[in-house]
Amino acid sequence: MASASLPPRTFMATATLKRLLLIGGGHAHLFVLETLRKRRSEWHGRLEVTLLSRTLATAYSGMLPGLIAGHYRTRQCLIDLPPLAAQAGATLVQADVEQLDLARNVALGGGREWEFDLVSIDIGSSPSLTAVPGAAQHAAPVKPIDLFLQHWRELQDQIGTLTRPIHMVVVGGGAGGVELVLAMAHRLEGQRALVKWSLVTSGELLAGYPRRAARLMVRHLAEAGVALRTNAEAACIEQGKLHFADGSSAAFDALIWATGAAAQSWVAASGLACEDNGFVIVNEHLQSTSHPQVFAAGDIAVNPLHRRPKAGVFAVRQGPVLADNLLRQVLDLPLASYRPQMDYLSLLATGQRHAIASWYGLVWEAAWLWRWKDRIDQRFIRRFSPPFETPVDAQSIEDASR
Repeated sequence: MASASLPPRTFMATATLKRLLLIGGGHAHLFVLETLRKRRSEWHGRLEVTLLSRTLATAYSGMLPGLIAGHYRTRQCLIDLPPLAAQAGATLVQADVEQLDLARNVALGGGREWEFDLVSIDIGSSPSLTAVPGAAQHAAPVKPIDLFLQHWRELQDQIGTLTRPIHMVVVGGGAGGVELVLAMAHRLEGQRALVKWSLVTSGELLAGYPRRAARLMVRHLAEAGVALRTNAEAACIEQGKLHFADGSSAAFDALIWATGAAAQSWVAASGLACEDNGFVIVNEHLQSTSHPQVFAAGDIAVNPLHRRPKAGVFAVRQGPVLADNLLRQVLDLPLASYRPQMDYLSLLATGQRHAIASWYGLVWEAAWLWRWKDRIDQRFIRRFSPPFETPVDAQSIEDASR
């Protein structure tokens, strides 16, 4: 276990001190930590904050394709949680949550317990490996990102010693799968004679995107030497072979899973109102519909009235509202509402320093789009990395709520 915190403080109102537990170091919780730092005078003496995270650094998912392609170093894509938590006055504990007891308001993991009055969950999701028999045993999921990066490094080491050609298959035709296979193919472009690539999707490529975006991506896949197989539903997997629902099969040497979304099992087991076996149902305040002491954001949360794709942009937009509402809940003030936008600018990397943009049905591609995306991503990393700007408290919640 590792932890980081500011020196102990003396609280004047011990009797009213509330305990806020943040589970997960996801993108929305980065904004919570930022808000706690900037508005400390509003909660100092009223709140004790603990952040539980499996890792001490949050990998920014938007830069993963660039990292895989070789455009970034790992360090450039990580946000260190210890300094961010310390500046926010939060205690950081490296731990995996294994159980959430909502009758006692306690989170459990690794033989330890953390009591809370208010808890926020931002743990993301991982590709679903349970829907296809054999996937859990023979496929490498793209999340958690740190574990996938370790797998990717091992694959590169193996490729360096190859004596025969190998076939690498990526399953998942959404944005994540497409960007990933193009990034890997670009990184190993000099090994085309030894590494063959395939992208497999159960439906159409980039379903939900304008068809022009899909057509452009088909061209980039072909130029990168990636074979594309659409409308191919995986039925089961055995060692070295992927079987499809139509009876056909494909041999592989490495299989990477970038499709579907699954939640950690302890979420549904806690008794929270959930969909799809673990995604927390929240209202317009990002608050659980079954347990008012629970908030959730990012991929792990779902609002049935405003369904949106599981994309990082929504976690980023939810972050400031989540942060504000956690403080409002502590101070017994009316909660703010979050209403997601109908569409958003999507910038899809194509392996090289080039991107395809999609926004409200408009689609275009250019190298300058990748440079624009790079500036956006770098700015996000800098925002949550030291040196931090001098804290300046925003207008108090009490004034803002009038």
